Amino acid sequence: MRMIRILSRRAAVAASLAAVGILFAVTPGAAAASSGRGLKWFQERHGLPRTGSVDRATATALRQASDAELHRAFRTAADLGPEELANARTVIGVGKGARIPEQGRVIALMTAMQESKFVNYLTPVDHDSLGIFQQRPSTGWGTPEQITDVATSSKSFYGVAPFGSNPGLIQIDGWETMRPGDVCQAVQRSAHPDRYARWEQFARDLLAQEGPSVPPIP
Repeated sequence: MRMIRILSRRAAVAASLAAVGILFAVTPGAAAASSGRGLKWFQERHGLPRTGSVDRATATALRQASDAELHRAFRTAADLGPEELANARTVIGVGKGARIPEQGRVIALMTAMQESKFVNYLTPVDHDSLGIFQQRPSTGWGTPEQITDVATSSKSFYGVAPFGSNPGLIQIDGWETMRPGDVCQAVQRSAHPDRYARWEQFARDLLAQEGPSVPPIP
């Protein structure tokens, strides 16, 4: 009789452990559902080598992809390639160095995410647009060399560069109380003004994850 009770207790413990195992098996999946598919998934989807880095073919595919596909691919910082994440950190660091409030850094990250997914385009893909912010030399954003230097182009976007004829972030009156997507548009003057707002949560999460470890860039 005692042996039966021991076996019953063991069976109960095993059932409890199994239930816990099921719980832990489900939880990571649920967490993963909140993240994107990532750059490698995007490359595989387009028949490109799954390198996790952005080469010319991947950069072209990113420019041509639909908004829906891009939002499936990129939801967290982990979905970016290493060079693109480094560029995002530079945007944050320049903002820190210029003492731009956190909201301004979020707006800069939103803008670069919409314009380039933080790919530093060294050759034009749309008119003469270059760099991570897709700034144009012909409209006063600087020389191609200045625009394709991530730190310098970030200063231009924030409005703290010692050159250029366009108003940057801090030159937009009342930007601190405007909707972030509207501020992006006020600086960029895009033909698609509604697209920036879609990246606000991505930008906030990116800043929260990477911001604390990024040193200021003067």
